[in-house]
Amino acid sequence: MKTNLFFILFTLLSTSLLAQTLADAHKAYVAGNWKEAADAYEVACPKEPDSLRAECYLWDILALSQTGNSKLFKVAGHRLDSLINTTSPEKPVYSEMLLTKAQFMLYMGKNARAAEILIQAIDNSKPEQAVVLQKVCSAVLSRAPHQDLDAKCKSVKDSSLYKTAQAKPAQTKPAQASPAAVPEPKPVAAAPATPAKPVAPAPVVEPTPTSVPKPAPKPETKIPDGAPYWTLQLGAFGVEANAKLLAENMQKQGLESRIETRIGETRTLFLVQTGKFPTKEAALDFGAQKLAPLKMDFQAIQKK
Repeated sequence: MKTNLFFILFTLLSTSLLAQTLADAHKAYVAGNWKEAADAYEVACPKEPDSLRAECYLWDILALSQTGNSKLFKVAGHRLDSLINTTSPEKPVYSEMLLTKAQFMLYMGKNARAAEILIQAIDNSKPEQAVVLQKVCSAVLSRAPHQDLDAKCKSVKDSSLYKTAQAKPAQTKPAQASPAAVPEPKPVAAAPATPAKPVAPAPVVEPTPTSVPKPAPKPETKIPDGAPYWTLQLGAFGVEANAKLLAENMQKQGLESRIETRIGETRTLFLVQTGKFPTKEAALDFGAQKLAPLKMDFQAIQKK
């Protein structure tokens, strides 16, 4: 009897801890703490029921894709491919994976491939996904005109569910998140509700925040033209798209950034930098105040 009671208590405690881990992951995601969210999902997802595990892993992939780290972006892409290959097309989340994959391709400039994958997503979609599909259709067709995709997207737009959704008056509550939407900044509640659907990588669809982050204060000391100065370097990338990804994430945080192209004998690097500071100490102090809390790596570089 004691053994059974112990087992029941252990099970209840484990379930409670798992629920808290998943709630923490969602909370970090909504707050834009991408790496923290990804780490929490990686703990929670393996313990999720089979019916929910794939969707949990999709959240993990989306969090990784928005960290601004090129290596993690590649990891996210590989994980997404693996998830698509191991998920049944009968599951609603399967088409959401394909939608996310299409947007990955679009962001990397593989527009024709994005169109092909979006056609697959439409073919495997459920009627209730019509609104999301139409949003992704608009994004892909604007960059990759495609006759077959255009016909597929028109059929989605003509669907009764899409027309009904468009005719509804504005809701008093935020609409459910979807693979084509970027999450709006929201206050983090003590026990946030689980987001309804995974959200696609930020670079594809521009966010529409309810409030714009205030830009970080710039150094008060003006540096004369041509004079040496210090700057903070956040990353050096061999692929320009990865540098732009980091720069866009910086802008979302209200931080200015620039990309410097450095052409070498064997390769070209794209350097993401921020700020101009009169001293190394001023640069590092700025980094400690503004970048460290965002878990961004930085290095002080002198420019002449």
